Amino acid sequence: MTGAQKFLPKRRPGLIFHAALIILVLAGVTFLLLMAFGQPGGLSLILYLAGALLLLATLPFLAYRGYALLHAYYELERDGLRIRWGLRSLDIPITEVEWVRPPEDLLIPLKIPGFSTPGAILGESSHPDLGNIEFIASSAQNLVIVATMNQVVILSPDEKDEFIQRFNRTIEMGSLSPIAPHSAVPAVFLRQVTSDRLARVLIPLGFGLWFALLVLVSIVIPGRSAISIGYDPTGLPLEPVPASRILMLPILGILLYLVSLVGGAYIFRKDATRPVSYLLWAGGVIAPFLLIVATILFLS
Repeated sequence: MTGAQKFLPKRRPGLIFHAALIILVLAGVTFLLLMAFGQPGGLSLILYLAGALLLLATLPFLAYRGYALLHAYYELERDGLRIRWGLRSLDIPITEVEWVRPPEDLLIPLKIPGFSTPGAILGESSHPDLGNIEFIASSAQNLVIVATMNQVVILSPDEKDEFIQRFNRTIEMGSLSPIAPHSAVPAVFLRQVTSDRLARVLIPLGFGLWFALLVLVSIVIPGRSAISIGYDPTGLPLEPVPASRILMLPILGILLYLVSLVGGAYIFRKDATRPVSYLLWAGGVIAPFLLIVATILFLS
């Protein structure tokens, strides 16, 4: 056996679950924004917008988990095992694997990590016999334990029995040129982003400007019943509309900020494309600044 074989985790339940959550979050954001548009201003307006913002902030997390599951796989080859799950990647040389077996062989059941959901059983747990273990799985019904010299990982290939049989045959055959060990975790990536000098300036600055825009709008709305938010082709102001309509500006601002934040973080993974990340994060600063200028012009 020399070729590599990919084993996929069970995807459909997890993808359906995360898609349903995303739809619910979008519905909640829409409801809160509609309620905010109906407020005359003040604390109630800020609370509705804050609630919409909190819900909106969960979308990148849910989208990432769905994306990671959709592209996740376990690749078994003669020289080792390669695991890919979003930003988490792990290469295990076959010479470091001690045994592979189902969790049913254990006397004490495995403890699923906290905050696990269908399609995303991720994180670390502890076991009296195995010590610290890491879950990189999607389904609690297809778990497989892979014990190495340095760690224990829990996987969930859809074809569980075939994965175990093929893995054990691979261990018996051995390898003359095992793959190099490799491990990358999302926490390390996030530390790389937060340790970058430009990122530490651009990301908070963009959010700070958006928050200033939100405060400015919440101050303006109670003092005005109507406001003109544009000009016709002849340069004359458009007919005034309810002042709550300028809530579109902070909503547009946070959407642009999230796009620049997530897009910049995604591209930041590779050194060659990091200048593009800086441009996206700079766009997250420029957009709310221009919207603040637009709000001031509307008031003049």
